[in-house]
Amino acid sequence: MNTTDAAAEEEIASRDVSIPPPNAFDDVPPISEEDSASAASATDVDDDTDDDGAVKRNNGGSDDEDDDDPPPDPTDALLSAMSHKESGNEHFKSGKYADAARSYRRGTNVLKNFNHDNAGDEQVKSILITLQTNLSMVTYKQEKYRVSRDVASKVLDIDPNNVKALYRRAVAHRSMGDLDSAKDDLRAALGAEPNNAAVRKELASVRKVLDERRAKEKRGLQRAFSSRAGSSLLYSDREEEERRKEDERREKERLEREATEGRKKEWEEECVKRMASDPPQDVVSFEEWEKQRRKKEEKAEKARKKAKKAEEERRREERRKARAGAANDGNDPDDDSEDELTEKELAALRGYKKTSDGRTTSYFTREQTERERELIGSIAPRRLDGSSSSSSSNPTPAAAAAALDPSSSSGGGGVTGSGPSAWNASGTTWEEKDATDWCTKTLERCLLDAPPSSYFSESSSTAYVASVKGVSDVKGDASVAIAGGKKRYIYDYHATVDYEISDGGGEVVASGSLRLPEVHSANTSSGNVEEELEVEVLAWKRAPSSPSRNDDIGASITAQDCVECRRVLITDVRKSVLGFVEKFNANF
Repeated sequence: MNTTDAAAEEEIASRDVSIPPPNAFDDVPPISEEDSASAASATDVDDDTDDDGAVKRNNGGSDDEDDDDPPPDPTDALLSAMSHKESGNEHFKSGKYADAARSYRRGTNVLKNFNHDNAGDEQVKSILITLQTNLSMVTYKQEKYRVSRDVASKVLDIDPNNVKALYRRAVAHRSMGDLDSAKDDLRAALGAEPNNAAVRKELASVRKVLDERRAKEKRGLQRAFSSRAGSSLLYSDREEEERRKEDERREKERLEREATEGRKKEWEEECVKRMASDPPQDVVSFEEWEKQRRKKEEKAEKARKKAKKAEEERRREERRKARAGAANDGNDPDDDSEDELTEKELAALRGYKKTSDGRTTSYFTREQTERERELIGSIAPRRLDGSSSSSSSNPTPAAAAAALDPSSSSGGGGVTGSGPSAWNASGTTWEEKDATDWCTKTLERCLLDAPPSSYFSESSSTAYVASVKGVSDVKGDASVAIAGGKKRYIYDYHATVDYEISDGGGEVVASGSLRLPEVHSANTSSGNVEEELEVEVLAWKRAPSSPSRNDDIGASITAQDCVECRRVLITDVRKSVLGFVEKFNANF
């Protein structure tokens, strides 16, 4: 190292370049309360400006004095950055914010190449933090709030817990109207330095503004959803309707009052006439006079309706006589819109009529003539299979009924055949045949024919046998569907199985019931009946007991043995259901 480099290092070492604490940055005045409370609507800088607001040129550069190439030597770069920092401090104290911002930015440009990916020396980071926090404050003073926020964010990229940068970005957020982000930054700063008075004061101010804003929004929502008259935005139409009805009610009451006053005047005039008559007549009260008046009005209304009805009857009779006279003369009188309709015309208008065999049908239904019936022949449905005779074009009703009976082709067993119908020989069309009767009987028989289930208890040296004694509540439906050339066996049943458990001597020691809630094609067709077919164990009808042992130990052993024997029975019942499925598939 030469003498010049050694002297430069001594000069750097003599300067204070360590990371200053947030409350020890005394070379730049702190932000005043007026600055932190600046209007949130202040104009942001344009996107085409750099950090200090200078307009960028087409070639990517800014003003000439900001384009000094940074010294390649780290020592010279540190000296140059410190010089720019001190120059910026002097400009700031003199109130020259633009010059101060330019100096801080030039110092930042000198050092930023030595801190790529935040991997620079601690001294470089310390000076960068100082320069950029100062630049953030200066741009805030210039009311460039977005630039101030972005510069403070760059400081936090270097030191995420820097209290000054968090404070600078918070006041910038507040001035831009983003109170929530300002609150988050202030809380982070308070977490890093709980005793910072400026941060506490700013956080309290932001919280107060947030509370006032939320209270205002709450009042607005309460007013919007309020149901009080005149205060609601959502219920204005309902309130308008209520006001309209109230106005109508008041108008009706006003008219009634006026009418009552008019009638009272009539009553007074009539009272005067009665007293002035010779001989004088008794005067009645207004209430009595009102009753008499209403009776007269009701009597007059009845007489008017009676006269109207009599007039309508007279006109109807005249029209009837006129139609009868025209019919006798063979002339059709001109139709009148008020002419009465005959019963036949009324029936036609209703849209129904009687057929020759007495049935009531639609007015537009056309009856076939005898000749048409003879030509068409019988249209009763007939079975399409090989047994049908092609020569018998008009089968008898008995033959047609036999063709429709599914038991006629299966010897009374209810099986309608396993293949598709004649009209669906290819099996491409969906066709479904009912097999409910056959499947119900077969399932019941398979459950009754379940073999006895044996279990030998080693603890009591007793053999137990569980056997099915009855099957009840077998309900459901079944069918065979053919579509796309494939058969599908569809069934859904539930049943109850009654059983008894006896010991080796043939004595019944327990009895109960098993419930099969769902026996359908989804849980039995796969063959894995043991896992998929559900069997519900109902309460004991007869609790397990041992005739030969009446002590508690014997009863406990017998109950446990009966439970094990019942498990074997459940397995055999599932196998019986599987046997039903195999028979179903084989017979259809």
